[in-house]
Amino acid sequence: PGWVVDDHRPAVPGYIVKKAEEQKLAHKLVFDHLKIDLSKDGLSVRLGGGLVPSSGIGASASDVVSLSRALSEMYNLNLTEEQVNLAAFTGEGGYHGTPSGVDNTAATFGGLLEYRREAGKSHFAKIQFREPLWLVVVGTGITASTTNVVGDVRKLRETQPKKFAQITKEYNEIVAAASAAIANGDLRELGRLMNRNHSLLQQLTVSCDELESIVNRSRELGALGAKLSGTGRGGIAVALCTSEKQQIALAEGLTNTCPAAKFVWKYSCQPTVGAKL
Repeated sequence: PGWVVDDHRPAVPGYIVKKAEEQKLAHKLVFDHLKIDLSKDGLSVRLGGGLVPSSGIGASASDVVSLSRALSEMYNLNLTEEQVNLAAFTGEGGYHGTPSGVDNTAATFGGLLEYRREAGKSHFAKIQFREPLWLVVVGTGITASTTNVVGDVRKLRETQPKKFAQITKEYNEIVAAASAAIANGDLRELGRLMNRNHSLLQQLTVSCDELESIVNRSRELGALGAKLSGTGRGGIAVALCTSEKQQIALAEGLTNTCPAAKFVWKYSCQPTVGAKL
């Protein structure tokens, strides 16, 4: 009875071990949400794929979304995409404590999304854009606890409400301006906004020396903008490039000259096909 997990994902060192207890809770939340009774018949869950799990890249969301889809097929639940997303959101609670819902929504529906959560409800829409987005995603190799980081940010909100309100106001302004920049194909403005966003994340105390090194070196090497992404205090940073040629050069430059860049990946978002590796 119960379940076992056979995790074959090509994760950064230490990630799978450090996330094992959170993953166990996340899977249980999905099983309970979908009313899967494993008290009599056990289940073996095998995880694989090309995504490299690391803090900040959405690996936990990919985990619970794929689990929800697999359970739907195995038990003939016939879940809609919205129901898959809800099951995954529930499971994300095991990893994040209080998830925003953006990661599971992106993992469920794919593409480039604009997302917000208000009054306990998720709202998202596909973003239409003109120019390809050439991104370099850089891993520190540090696995952070999202639950702990979120808890610290919550304390900041409770102890310094005026500061937090100002940060939130600037955040919302940046999001609106970034959405317009993407729609208009203004990559330089988008890069500038990424830099502004990173400064807010610094104020939220979720950066670290390794992320600062990666972000600063990316800018020195010509990135239009660079910022940490996801949990912070480790995990990943993202840099925006002008072209595929610059993307290749930036990736090589970081690999050769930035010791904090333990893992370097190249991603792109294409207007006609959505997000792709």
